[in-house]
Amino acid sequence: MNRVLKNLFIFMWIVAFLVTGCKGNEIPFAPPSLQSKTLIVEDTNGVDVRKVNNYHIDVQFYPEEARLETKQIVDYINNEDVPLEEIYFHLYPNAFQKEDTVPFLFDDFQRAYPNGFQPGFIEIKAVAVDGKGADYQILGEQATILKVKLDQPLLVGKRAKIAMDYMVKLPPAQERFGYGNDTFNFGNWYPIAAVYDGTGWNLDPYYAIGDPFYSDVSNYEVIIHTPKEITVAASGNILKDEIQDDKRIWKIEATLMRDFAWVAGKKFEVVEKNVEGTILKMYFIKDENVKEEIKAFATMVGEDALRVFNKIYGKYPYGQYSVVQTNFPSGMEYPGIVFIGKEFYNDYSREYLEIVIVHETAHQWWYGVVGNDEIDEAWLDESLTSYSEVVYAMEMFGEEEGQNYQKAYNEGEYHDAIDSIQDKTILKSLDQFEGWDDYGPLVYNRGAMFLNHLYDRYGKEKLYQALKEYYQRYRFKIATTADFQKVCQEIFGEDMEPVFRQWLYGQ
Repeated sequence: MNRVLKNLFIFMWIVAFLVTGCKGNEIPFAPPSLQSKTLIVEDTNGVDVRKVNNYHIDVQFYPEEARLETKQIVDYINNEDVPLEEIYFHLYPNAFQKEDTVPFLFDDFQRAYPNGFQPGFIEIKAVAVDGKGADYQILGEQATILKVKLDQPLLVGKRAKIAMDYMVKLPPAQERFGYGNDTFNFGNWYPIAAVYDGTGWNLDPYYAIGDPFYSDVSNYEVIIHTPKEITVAASGNILKDEIQDDKRIWKIEATLMRDFAWVAGKKFEVVEKNVEGTILKMYFIKDENVKEEIKAFATMVGEDALRVFNKIYGKYPYGQYSVVQTNFPSGMEYPGIVFIGKEFYNDYSREYLEIVIVHETAHQWWYGVVGNDEIDEAWLDESLTSYSEVVYAMEMFGEEEGQNYQKAYNEGEYHDAIDSIQDKTILKSLDQFEGWDDYGPLVYNRGAMFLNHLYDRYGKEKLYQALKEYYQRYRFKIATTADFQKVCQEIFGEDMEPVFRQWLYGQ
């Protein structure tokens, strides 16, 4: 769909937005009970916080209609080595417009839409670049790509302010993006800049398997206006919130984060702990009647996971980390926040609750801080995260128990599925997998088995050294399989090509 927006309405909107839009009036916010810096490390691995994209987002949330009215400015910087004639954004909500394109998890439509299908989407109302109405197109089979045409090429190192006015409609889906009885989940909800890399612009669709996302670190300033009874959990640092009449205003900052997600609900109880400089925030749904001992257990697991991964991989760089009980079938990671299925907070599911909190917390290191292309190299974060469950078990309960966990879960689940999998290649694009039945055993389990093979061959200390070096070298950047292989070769002191080809390509 082509649109040329160069009229007085757009001009007036842009002027008003640039003057008052995202910053709004000065509001005497009240600080939350525990406070920490947004970024708690000084070493940003050579990434200049001033030379990344800056998102300024102002959101009006209408829960009764499951709707957002949003104004957004992206202060976009060309960090590539060529001028850019257009800039692309992902519009992930549009994958939820039609029943035949909805990317619901685990091939379970009834679970995702218990009350029947209704669409979710994002409607772009206006786009402007540097104060002028801009040409734009909505592209792709799912309408999930926004192409913004620039009047002049954006030169290397230069910036452009891309302003957008849009509406988001949330579907009644138990998903990353959707709502249920207790929570509104806002994952992949706003226009996010596509990655430009050595292959050009990455404009992949929203696949129904895996986590089909790929993004650079950016800075975020977000203000969310909600009814006063709503509590918000979010990526980054909730600096302040204030109730004004019947509204509650949340001011949030995220620095060098790869994405921004949030959850809203009326019934949250929040437990906070300071864990080595990071405020761990545990959100529990009051109406779920979670036992106090389960709350304490979940909080302890969150604390232990942060401490273990800080020790083994390197310091978690952010001042807040939120673990949110929500309407979701499993666990889902975003930078600084994870969604955890509400049905796991009970005695019967206690063991799985521990596993899913540990797994999603490990994603803060693998995908959150060290980025990768989750479409073409999904194993690179998912396998390391699955193996982090083993690392956690070894550190918490001893090596023998950790290896028993590896055998029972990763090896056991893989061998249960192996006979039904024709192509055992791990390193391939999401569109080359048949579905969750081969994606899970290969990317989660066999990938973790590869890492345990390195443990068996070179020992725990060498493996830990390799993982720590990989983390330190690629913090806030995007890594590839070749980068990980290079680190392994340096640490293990031998050619890793044969073993990588054997495990990742089945050769």
